[in-house]
Amino acid sequence: MFLHIKVYIVGFIYFLGILFMFLFPPRNFEQSGTKMRKIRSIGDNLKYEGYIDYETMLNIVQHMAIEDPEMVEVVHLTPQTAANNSLIAIELHSDTLSKKPGILVIGTINGMVWAGSNSILELADKLLYDTTYQTPFFNDYDWYLIPIANPDGLNFTTSLRDYTSIDAIEWSRNISLRTKTKPAQWHKNVDKESGEQLCFGTNINRNFAYHWQDDVRKTPIRCSQYYPGIKPFSTSEAQAIREYVHKLADTLHLAIHLHASFVPKKEFILYPWRYTLRQPSNYHTLQEIGEYAARQARLPDGRLYEVHQGSSDERVAGSLSDYISGVVGTDLVFVVKPYHEVFPNYTDSTILESYVRKSISVILGLVRGWRSSTKQNTLSFFGKDIEF
Repeated sequence: MFLHIKVYIVGFIYFLGILFMFLFPPRNFEQSGTKMRKIRSIGDNLKYEGYIDYETMLNIVQHMAIEDPEMVEVVHLTPQTAANNSLIAIELHSDTLSKKPGILVIGTINGMVWAGSNSILELADKLLYDTTYQTPFFNDYDWYLIPIANPDGLNFTTSLRDYTSIDAIEWSRNISLRTKTKPAQWHKNVDKESGEQLCFGTNINRNFAYHWQDDVRKTPIRCSQYYPGIKPFSTSEAQAIREYVHKLADTLHLAIHLHASFVPKKEFILYPWRYTLRQPSNYHTLQEIGEYAARQARLPDGRLYEVHQGSSDERVAGSLSDYISGVVGTDLVFVVKPYHEVFPNYTDSTILESYVRKSISVILGLVRGWRSSTKQNTLSFFGKDIEF
């Protein structure tokens, strides 16, 4: 009897709360995402079917900004790349009158992750237009998205897709071998230092000024896919990202580097540090959020992402994730690595779709894990936490 009375009381309190919100809406309701949004539920369908290159990405984000100028801002980062391309950031704000916790997602810093741009643009489209993503993912946060952090590298690798693969170092060293061939892997941009004719390119994800080169005793050779540059921030891409993330420093609560694993059945959710085995001070929180996301984003064959500190498998110094954590000061930083084929079949949409779905699922899983760890937007109802 007492339990029934308690249920009725709780229900009545909820009713009063809803009635109050209806009669006295928040002062910023007129400028909120709920009011401004053009609703169109798109469910599980993906909007973009083919791989999105740099020029296509520009057209898509410009269309977003024109269609929803109150919620979408397109930012051209500087400096430009060696090929005179700008890194593009898409800023999504559901509320024009208040600042909300910021989430940063950066993709395709490695030019071989062709589907990275698709994943981030699909995510942006769902946040803006799919009702199932309105709460809790869009209305509660400001999103900062960089779909292609290495446009030159992406254009370079996709332009060679139909050629025969040979060893990357041999390809770099011998110009005569380059006719109708491609390097078996290419993790760099296409920068050329003064007078260079043979080896070129710098690994952007080893070019950030946080324990730069602390993972090696000797600088990798110029032809290596892990060449970190002549000095930290020698690449324009790393410089552009640095300027942008420092501008967001006080806003960012969660940063995600959307990367890729090129090894089948080996998919990861990683967190700092990558340059050392020393654990970060918030190790337990990062591990718990990562494990929560892995359960939320269980892989199609039933496996879970492997969740651990980035240096557990290999040390990587000068990385983007360590820089955002160690210098910018963002507490929650992750690198996610769904499986991505090396030079995939450009016309096989199933390969593309698999990576995109897994990427969106794990990104949103990390957001849910963060919410769960802080009990954000949850109510305890008879001992059970319910998200709203």
